Amino acid sequence: MKTDLILYPLKVSSSTIINNCYVVINRATKQALIIDPAWELAKIEQVLSNEGASVSAILLTHSHNDHVNLADELARRYGCRVFMGADEIKYYTFSCPFLTAIHREEQLPIAGFSISPIFTPGHTHGSVCYLLDDVLFSGDTLFIEGCGQCTDQGADPRKLFLSLQKLKKRLRPSTIVYPGHSFIYETGKAMSSLMNHNIYMQIEDCDLFVKFRMRKAQANTLVFK
Repeated sequence: MKTDLILYPLKVSSSTIINNCYVVINRATKQALIIDPAWELAKIEQVLSNEGASVSAILLTHSHNDHVNLADELARRYGCRVFMGADEIKYYTFSCPFLTAIHREEQLPIAGFSISPIFTPGHTHGSVCYLLDDVLFSGDTLFIEGCGQCTDQGADPRKLFLSLQKLKKRLRPSTIVYPGHSFIYETGKAMSSLMNHNIYMQIEDCDLFVKFRMRKAQANTLVFK
């Protein structure tokens, strides 16, 4: 992680749901990015106030409510662009102020950073991960302990398998992964650790992956840390 990047991982919750929301600040310019804002506006604004930072953009990994709950309010409040994958927007007819569709995996120059979107469908029809320096914000595509469920409309376990294979090829072992939820471990583990301990990253056969991902009676899928 570069020294001009300040990262705040925030635990935000509603009822039994706990999300990881992230605020990334450019130390030099005091411009901020917010990834998947939800539930607790006060926590996000406290970080911004403490750092004297202004919001340049919101990055959304996918359109599930627990990841976009505050996107509308924050976009109106700060007049900032909101980025989401074009396929996700179209498929789920997602809308909010200042929405900007991502059509290609081209670098986004925002807040003095160069952000690389990576299309990772599977958990939803058009999920996107964001790579910033050597940090990956993976939403619900990839967790430290596993990967996203494929039960909602637009989900596809075969596409999720391909997305995880793509991340394995694209990311360096040193890349630090910050997912949308935690179940056993805290966020901020290296890709090398996930390759050693996350069983979904070790399955090389698509049919086997689908069978395992879609198995019945999975325990603790909604028990968050």
